[in-house]
Amino acid sequence: MKRVIILMVLAVTAAGIVSCSNYGKKKMFDSTELYYTDKVTEAEADLVGKYLQEQGFTEGDDTKTVQLTKEGDIYQFRMVVKEGYEKDEDYILIAETFAYNLSKDVFDGEEVEIHLCDTKLETLKVVKMPEMGDDDYQIMEFDGTEIEYDESVTIAEVKAVGDYLTETGFTDGTTKSIILIKEEDGFLFYMVSSQEYWESEEFLALVKEFALSMSSSALNDQYVEIALCDEYFNPQRYVSMN
Repeated sequence: MKRVIILMVLAVTAAGIVSCSNYGKKKMFDSTELYYTDKVTEAEADLVGKYLQEQGFTEGDDTKTVQLTKEGDIYQFRMVVKEGYEKDEDYILIAETFAYNLSKDVFDGEEVEIHLCDTKLETLKVVKMPEMGDDDYQIMEFDGTEIEYDESVTIAEVKAVGDYLTETGFTDGTTKSIILIKEEDGFLFYMVSSQEYWESEEFLALVKEFALSMSSSALNDQYVEIALCDEYFNPQRYVSMN
């Protein structure tokens, strides 16, 4: 989730609000202005603000402006974004994930929309939360590294991989995210890496050794394939243990 928050924050900026009367009451959470209308409660605004703090959304010196309101049964998380982000398909996908997580973590599964807004908090783009099925990703954290996994992987397998990453120094307290899933022929381990490494034979050899070691040390010699990904987890190079 922290990875999603970091990418979300890249686009968020401050509104040029002269008077807050049209936007609701205002609360400050670190550098973030949170306005909330009379369609939501102060308690709900506090829950959202504290959640944003916990996830690192409010960090930094630059002021960010968001608003919480509700239309019917749908919560609206409205935020001022830099020009052009409402047209960025990659960013919209990130906003969908954020909507889903906000629903799940704060609003007990109630529907949430993300409104990407201009500096007057006028909606430029509405992003609806995706429909999630039984294969929802869960997250387990190991010293700053989040392992996202679905129902194809057991908790014991996730823990074994997490313990292996900790023992080998892969986890170092900094924020990292990986995805672990299992298919018929073995495990897929998705990790973000810099583009410069995708064609580096030396690095690819190290990744192959990493896959072999993970297989033997954590996954009972089952097949492991590493997917080297861009920042949006789009695979750019696959490295097998064979």
